[in-house]
Amino acid sequence: MALTTVTTDAERTLSAMFERRSADFSSAPLDRARADAFQRFSAAGLPHRRVEAYKYTDLKSKLRTLPEPAGEVSEADIEAALGAHPPFTTDAHRVVIANGRLIEERSSVPEGVRLSSILSSGADTEDVGALVADNDDPLTLANISLFEGGAVLHVDGEAGAPVEIVHVLPNGALAMGRVAIFVAPGMGASIIERFLCPADGVANNLAEITVGAGARLSVVRIAEDHSTGYSSFSNHHITVAETSQLEHLTVSTGLGLTRNQVFCAVRGDDAEANFRAATVAVGARHVDNTLVMRHDALHSRSSEVFRSAVGDGGISIVQGRIIVDPGAQKTDAKMMSNALFLDDSGEVVNKPELEIFADDVQCGHGATSGDLDEDPVFYLRARGIPEAVARRLLVEAFLVDALDRVEDDALRDGLADSLRAALAKNLGGASDAVGLRKAG
Repeated sequence: MALTTVTTDAERTLSAMFERRSADFSSAPLDRARADAFQRFSAAGLPHRRVEAYKYTDLKSKLRTLPEPAGEVSEADIEAALGAHPPFTTDAHRVVIANGRLIEERSSVPEGVRLSSILSSGADTEDVGALVADNDDPLTLANISLFEGGAVLHVDGEAGAPVEIVHVLPNGALAMGRVAIFVAPGMGASIIERFLCPADGVANNLAEITVGAGARLSVVRIAEDHSTGYSSFSNHHITVAETSQLEHLTVSTGLGLTRNQVFCAVRGDDAEANFRAATVAVGARHVDNTLVMRHDALHSRSSEVFRSAVGDGGISIVQGRIIVDPGAQKTDAKMMSNALFLDDSGEVVNKPELEIFADDVQCGHGATSGDLDEDPVFYLRARGIPEAVARRLLVEAFLVDALDRVEDDALRDGLADSLRAALAKNLGGASDAVGLRKAG
């Protein structure tokens, strides 16, 4: 019996959104790509549990309806959001994208970096879209066809200070912003991408990241300050050239539904890409970290480490796939996912995969899940630390270990504080709290 797919209100909202916007599309390459992308998206619709990559994050059922597309955002709302979340480092420059649109008057970049609007014409945007042209991921296709605006960053020299790309969605609406980052050969940069949404809403953001030969790039993605009715989708498409190095970290502490995706391709010999993720999935949180890592070069290396703390009904999903293409000999790729249960009500899904088509490689994956070890809890209690505090300290240490490759001390401390704050808000500290498993 053939299965019939029912069109939902959310899908009808997206179709109407495309119809309204398509009347204003230009002949620019990015606009020409919109129609093809939306045709491919609408043919399948929002992904559901029968789509393997979305089996544990069924968007067709979770997003039955969508809010209205976001309009212009007020200066007061932008100021309030930015003021409540100062930069992690004092020397950081900020690129502000509010309701999917670049706010140029509030944006700056350090020397060595060029910034332009993604909707501007000219050479600065001519390569945008190359990494996603053939991608069939539904969230990616939706952004390609419906994005409101965004930014293009060219790192032409050594960036002397970090760049924070701040996505602001203050009033609970539907927004899609897009970013493209090009790191020139031999150059280096630190990018921090933050998502701020204190109200209910839906954001679907796309970043294309090209790391040139011999370049060094650090990317930190943090989803914070979200409400229980917020849905955050972040899609990173990355290509890494020869002898370059990528450090990528995702930190998830916000409420609501979150799916962090990475599609990374190592295309150059002797390149390295390292991925880390730290997740607090306690209470009203559904966090899906999905990574597809493709090696298509000689002597390339990658490592993937996921840490999750789960309790009080929270859900953490880790899907990691490593693909080693034919001819990608001497690949060294390792993946590990570790989850810590804080009570009996959390849910963890670990789904590591290897697809190896070369015969001279070192690849492996592993996954663990369990409770806190009672021995260190006893050790701390024997030194006068209350049990609830001891347990929270151990959970913090477990998560903060995922930050080990962050070289900037101020940034690492700020990220650790975000993890601690999310745990403290849900787990308490000075007394027993919901989500802490009692000894014995």
